[in-house]
Amino acid sequence: MSKYGKYIIDTPRVQRLAHGVLPEGQRTKGRTLSHTYIEDDLIKGTPLHVFISGIHTVPDPNPWLKPHTHPHDEIILFMGTDPHDITRLGAEVEIILGEEDESHIINRTAGVYIPRGLRHNFVYKSVDAPHFLVGISTSGEYK
Repeated sequence: MSKYGKYIIDTPRVQRLAHGVLPEGQRTKGRTLSHTYIEDDLIKGTPLHVFISGIHTVPDPNPWLKPHTHPHDEIILFMGTDPHDITRLGAEVEIILGEEDESHIINRTAGVYIPRGLRHNFVYKSVDAPHFLVGISTSGEYK
């Protein structure tokens, strides 16, 4: 292997999200499984975890996550795939933040910063076009 080749991951780990966000063996319809490209198991010592999922219809179950927190910061990106207008998400997503369940509607390409310990979840209201969901955690392992 080359000196720096270990930093390039082109074969992701395909997996369900960690810590029981879905009942064992259950798969979400309307989205791909998570494809993890960066984490400590793939690149030793990395302080990040990066996954991507493709969303093509309203997921089932919806939400597929339970409201949850992390012991690390997280960034969630909802990324449109229209090459003529990457700001067009092609979906409406309700993101729910905090113990108060503060609701925000996302219907354009957006990034959401989730500080460690902030309870969060999201619910798809509609999906008219495929898009990407990307999660970036400031931990080498998704917890």
